[in-house]
Amino acid sequence: MSKVKNIVVAIDTSIMANEVLKRAFCLAKSKKVHLNIIHCIDIPWFDKLKDKKEIIKKTKEKIKEDVKKLNKQNIDCTIFVKSGDPAKVIVKEAKDLKAILIIIGAYSKENLKSKILGSNAHNISQKSNLPVLIVKNLYVEEYKSVLAFTDLSKVSKKSIEFSKEFFDDANFKLIHVSKKISDFALTYYNIEADNNVYLEEAKKHKEEQIENFKTKVKVPHIEVVEEAGSFNEVLLDLANKEDSDLVVLGSRGVKTANSFFFGSKTSFLMKSLSSDVLVYVPQ
Repeated sequence: MSKVKNIVVAIDTSIMANEVLKRAFCLAKSKKVHLNIIHCIDIPWFDKLKDKKEIIKKTKEKIKEDVKKLNKQNIDCTIFVKSGDPAKVIVKEAKDLKAILIIIGAYSKENLKSKILGSNAHNISQKSNLPVLIVKNLYVEEYKSVLAFTDLSKVSKKSIEFSKEFFDDANFKLIHVSKKISDFALTYYNIEADNNVYLEEAKKHKEEQIENFKTKVKVPHIEVVEEAGSFNEVLLDLANKEDSDLVVLGSRGVKTANSFFFGSKTSFLMKSLSSDVLVYVPQ
């Protein structure tokens, strides 16, 4: 990174807020980034309260105290306290700041054992059109192991390059899950699996794709898993077995500003994984 860039760090009133801040400070300590810490007061009729300015002021002072205790590296940061719908406010602020990344907590519950994705985290991931780091776990140290699922697409390539830039000290593992033609399908369509020239050509083409992708993202190995069943369950099972600190998911994002459409695999995994998740959506 040649110049300072903005990262938006969204915190709420839960005990996960400090874990989000710790992760943000860790990520920023060796990067030329400016952290924009945003807390959104989501209380009905808050704007009609006579003392709302005083509440905002005191809330900002409290957050400053928390930041002072946690910001041991003296990372450059600015604190904002806003009111309104958190997802809408954070997405707007990230857009106005031309942020390159949003960091949020997965949920607002006090039970840290819960890994259920909160509605704000889900909406921000869907509507920001930015990479979003979803923190689901207590901060212990820098990410040591990163798992990236890849479909060998341009978006996937960018997601891996982005991740390697931010988490350059981590060990990366790439997995490509390939569609396998079941024996039942081969029999049903009367295709000879061992002798069919088209199957051999398809296999050769896939191998060439993988080799080309490895060269582009500068990784020595990509694990290939062939699966004929549900990709969602297979990906989740693979991620759980790897037990990585962070899982990177590339997504093409929403189709329109108001759409709740999200890649089915990405949406399923970001809700189901117990590890922290980076949902990469190209700007």
